[in-house]
Amino acid sequence: MKEWKAKWIMFETCPENVTPVFRRIFSLTKRPESASIDICGLGFYYLKINGKRVGEELLQPAFTAYDRTVLYNTCDITEFLTEGSNEIEVTLGNGWFHEPGEDCFDFEHAVWKNHLQLICQIYADGQFILWSDTKWQCREGKWTYNSVRFGENYDAGAEEKEWSQAVIAKGPGGILKEQKLPGIRIQEYRQPVSVKNGVYDFGRNLSGDVEITLDGKKGDTVEILYGERLDGQGNIDQTLIKRHCDIPRNQNDFYRKGSDEEESWHPEFSYKGFRYVQVKGEAAVRQIRARVFYTVFKTAGGLQCSDPVLQSIYDASLWSVKTNFHHIPTDCPHREKNGWTGDAHMSCEFALLNLDMEDAYLQYLDSLADCQWPSGQLPCIAPTSVYGYNYQSGPTWDGALIFIPWQLYRFTGKKEIPERYYEAMKKYMRYTQQISEDGICKSGLGDFLPDESQEVCPAGMILSCFVMRMAQIMEQISALLQKGDEKEWKALADYVKAAIMRDYYGACNRTESYLSCVLFFGLSENPEKEAKELAGIVRRKGYRAGGGIFGSVYTLEMLTRYGYQEDALKIAGQKEFPGWAFMLQNGGGTLWEHWSGKKGSLNHHMRSAVGAWMFKALTGLVPEECEPGWSRIVLRPCFSDRVKEFSAWHNTPMGRVKIIRNGGRMCVELPDGISAGVYWKGSLCEITGRQELQLW
Repeated sequence: MKEWKAKWIMFETCPENVTPVFRRIFSLTKRPESASIDICGLGFYYLKINGKRVGEELLQPAFTAYDRTVLYNTCDITEFLTEGSNEIEVTLGNGWFHEPGEDCFDFEHAVWKNHLQLICQIYADGQFILWSDTKWQCREGKWTYNSVRFGENYDAGAEEKEWSQAVIAKGPGGILKEQKLPGIRIQEYRQPVSVKNGVYDFGRNLSGDVEITLDGKKGDTVEILYGERLDGQGNIDQTLIKRHCDIPRNQNDFYRKGSDEEESWHPEFSYKGFRYVQVKGEAAVRQIRARVFYTVFKTAGGLQCSDPVLQSIYDASLWSVKTNFHHIPTDCPHREKNGWTGDAHMSCEFALLNLDMEDAYLQYLDSLADCQWPSGQLPCIAPTSVYGYNYQSGPTWDGALIFIPWQLYRFTGKKEIPERYYEAMKKYMRYTQQISEDGICKSGLGDFLPDESQEVCPAGMILSCFVMRMAQIMEQISALLQKGDEKEWKALADYVKAAIMRDYYGACNRTESYLSCVLFFGLSENPEKEAKELAGIVRRKGYRAGGGIFGSVYTLEMLTRYGYQEDALKIAGQKEFPGWAFMLQNGGGTLWEHWSGKKGSLNHHMRSAVGAWMFKALTGLVPEECEPGWSRIVLRPCFSDRVKEFSAWHNTPMGRVKIIRNGGRMCVELPDGISAGVYWKGSLCEITGRQELQLW
């Protein structure tokens, strides 16, 4: 446990929404050989020492349920300190700790909402040399409004006020823990590809903000609007991203010039999701560029294939995941910025195939567990304070608490991950029986957001299938951890399965959604026959995608499993509505919330499981048959005439696995310590090292 000499401090009389600035001047008899700072500023902070910004991370610290857990950052500051006089300055923004705006998610009523607060301490050459206390000074900064959702107002000409004395704050209530997950950093600067009537098109849907240089007189003000759509007149249309707001702004910045000279500025305490930026006002824009930023993850894998349509879907899926991760996996980077649980677990496998996200997912799961009620009920978003309980999202969303730790275990082999959440999982699984009758779950979202013209399987069926699958996983986890609960979870899984078979199997319309669900969850009494029936349905539909965020991917998975890979590839690659390729023909390189794109978000990662399917379908990788931690992998190659070349790789705990196809030849490269079973020409071949396989 970290020793804290520091106290939480605040600027007690700081006006609402004005950024408080804290400083401390101190003297050193010599420059330290090593120095670090532990710091947490709520909601967000940025730190300067001797006039220089410390670190490249943005929007620190990561968002948590602050009444339960508060994260601090540790930074090396050796290079910033000097012999003699030194000054440390910290500016605080509202972040998620003190949301000022009114919307349906109720963060403005969060139980943790309070004065912005700072705690920090400097440790140099083996001892504490400075810490936050009442010796610190504070005054008003130049932000007159800031909201992570709604934007910022900055007055460059604001008069600098006198310094006041900081006072001791109560603190947010949560336990201080070091932030382990990676920070948010600028990944690229992007120039606009076109400009018309003050509207700048950056050519791609992205997340971040803009840096702008303005010319004009002191006091000139500009408004900067961000959005992903244009109206019929070519102006930014924020209608859909403002639909949950109770105030007349969302993603709008205001800047007031402080001199008659050119000035450059960028926001500090918010981020936006956008493709277009519109600048209105008195000052002239001399330069503008997008700052693209999101959580920094090391690359853990990738796929390149010879089919440009499929490759664009894979790339868009990955871009949607990245631009929706700002310390937490959000639904979209503009309208809500909420950590929706269903979205998170649907993209988890794909994300882990491509990115090193273990620490980030663990923190997200910690927040979800922090937000669990004693009854076992989970919110549909995490972190949260008020919103999301009794939302009736149900097991299809709440399953994140079980599915994500299970995926992490399978990717890493670390038993301590499911151990960390086992009690929360157990409490939730018992809660599912409170919302079920005779084995059928009665509360929750079904196969979410299909095309409205399509019939999907009944909500009670897929919800109950999720409960069954979670109970099956819990049985495996209990055995793995020697918890002794296996009989309870097996009995629950069997009971729910029997109820599903009783109420739904053979009693529903035999739609694509129904059949894919039956096959995916192992309910079919004749899977070969029902897979053939599924293939016939998709052919008659012209290979248009069917189902919502679950059923559409189950169809791809099941067609591939039962020998209809070419049909699955045609669904993924066809460009008509509805489908993934249709989105990319008509969008900005991201996946959409709705198949049509006519309503909702144009940057939603919840449909990115198509990328995981693609990786597995082309390589033949079968994760559920692989050993946890990848000590042994299983490949069932299904060679497509459509994709005759690909290169895929993934960094396992043992090293890099590569699978390459070039026409009639396939090459598998395995690091030391990993073996592979390859189903090849009707038999199972065991390989190690590097092996080339001739297809014909």
